[in-house]
Amino acid sequence: MAGGIELETTLAYAQGAYTVAAAFGSEGDTAHLVLDTGSSTLAVTPRAYQPGRDRALQRTPWVQDIRYGGGRWSGPVLRSRLGFGRGRHARAIDDALFALIETDAAFLRDADGLWGLAYAGLDPASEADVAAAPRTWLTPAFSALEEEGVVRNRFALAVGRAVVHARDGATTARQRAADPLNRGTLVLGGGSEQQHLYRGGFQDVRILHDLYYNANLRWLRVGDDAPIPVPALAPADLATHHSNALLDTGSSFLVFDDATYAALLAALARRDPRFPDLVARAQRALAAGDGLPDAEVDLRHWPDLHLGLEAPNGRDAVLRIPAAQYWPGNALRTGRRLCLLGAPLPHFRGQSILGLPLFAGRYAVFDRGAGGGLGVVRFAAARQAA
Repeated sequence: MAGGIELETTLAYAQGAYTVAAAFGSEGDTAHLVLDTGSSTLAVTPRAYQPGRDRALQRTPWVQDIRYGGGRWSGPVLRSRLGFGRGRHARAIDDALFALIETDAAFLRDADGLWGLAYAGLDPASEADVAAAPRTWLTPAFSALEEEGVVRNRFALAVGRAVVHARDGATTARQRAADPLNRGTLVLGGGSEQQHLYRGGFQDVRILHDLYYNANLRWLRVGDDAPIPVPALAPADLATHHSNALLDTGSSFLVFDDATYAALLAALARRDPRFPDLVARAQRALAAGDGLPDAEVDLRHWPDLHLGLEAPNGRDAVLRIPAAQYWPGNALRTGRRLCLLGAPLPHFRGQSILGLPLFAGRYAVFDRGAGGGLGVVRFAAARQAA
């Protein structure tokens, strides 16, 4: 465990999230898995993994049925070999737990499954043939890698942008993967020692709870305006939600709570009364799988956003999000921009979901055991778009 295990990632398959290639079973069936710090399950589709030819397969009595903000899947839990990487970066464990899932094809796009990088509290299963069976919490794959001594209790992500970069003629996942703007890096067990992946110092964000990577978002600043205070969770929600913000690489968006989102739109309107309508139009276009033409979004007039998150020392870690990261160009289609500012989600009441626009252009270290507590997430500028 002397150094981190560096693995290539790409936006080419999921298109709104990064995937890493994993090998399942005795035959090493390759699957491209979404890297999701907002969940904990390991799941693969039959398109990529064929259990009928897996000589290492062990069946379990469990099934999983998992819902997300934008999709759902279900399937039986299996146990088998799981491998990552090539050459000196190749690692494997023989007893990984994962679900063989059925889901809506649109949910994963061209990806083959998910690798949830959060904690056990988000990895529930129940017995398939037992009515009203109590839940069992499985050991997530990253936790299993750490417990078996394969990696240290941390990982890092180098992220270039939040949504796949579209080039003329790049119509297949393989062609999209060849675009350097769609590449990233996952470092299992690594962090600040990977100096070729980042530059400058780190800003550390305190993790308040290990359900998700729960953080405390204190304020949002729009351009050079005065900071907008972000409400704390209501006391009735503390026991279940734990904090007012989640650090979620499985989300393509910046989603704010109701009050903060309304204040953000108001601040944009003070700059240009047309801006809130452009956001709304972009959201409607995205629901139909499209964006707005480049000519309609002049980034010179859109402000950067600044987030103030609680640091381990009690001060503020201030992270800037350039307009180009929440209005990425050539997104999904050439000549189109997507707005990645999201409206509040009803089942995350009072919470902000800080997705890939926060990570874009950064190297983020999820140091889960730092300081003897729940850990920190450390942000530095990415040295390259990975």
